[in-house]
Amino acid sequence: MPVGWGVLRNFRDHAKEMGVESPSSPLFFLMPPSSLTLVTKTHSIIHPGHDILLHYEVEFVVQIGIDGNPDGCGVGLDLTNRTAQKVAKSEGLPWTDAKAFPMSGPYSPLVPYEISEYEIKLEVNGEVRQHGNISNMVHDVNSLLKELHSRFFPEPGDIIFTGSPQGVGPLFPGDRLVASLWKNDKCITNFEAEVLPSENI
Repeated sequence: MPVGWGVLRNFRDHAKEMGVESPSSPLFFLMPPSSLTLVTKTHSIIHPGHDILLHYEVEFVVQIGIDGNPDGCGVGLDLTNRTAQKVAKSEGLPWTDAKAFPMSGPYSPLVPYEISEYEIKLEVNGEVRQHGNISNMVHDVNSLLKELHSRFFPEPGDIIFTGSPQGVGPLFPGDRLVASLWKNDKCITNFEAEVLPSENI
């Protein structure tokens, strides 16, 4: 089954808002198959609880083809449990609970990948919260693939979440989201999501 490869701090403005620097070489984290969700209708995001800070991060996603090159692309959300991440950082632990929980990586139907200046956009409750062009990524798609193949053994079908632009923020029960991918000022794929309360809210 395909896995996800998340890329950390691949937009300088996002790194800046997080109080860190962008890495000189790509930094990856794994997203297990259970965290990946292809959204064909509306995706339900279950909020983990009122005492948990859950953040959205919209990202350009690329699927690896059988020849090792990208053959599809779309838009995804890298949902992050900041509460768990803060604990992991303070104790020097892996970020698995923060980044790899079930259905933390929903993504749109994929379209054929072409070399182009794609734009990604996230609207929350009708307001644009994130908007970025992949030309502003620190490490472009080709660089990410080259580095990934040099250090790991990605498989055809794996999905790369290439990093988020600035504007990440919290999600609350009742929020409605639209993540979209644009090319030449035209939306070419998108998906909707809604945030539902957990039983303990």
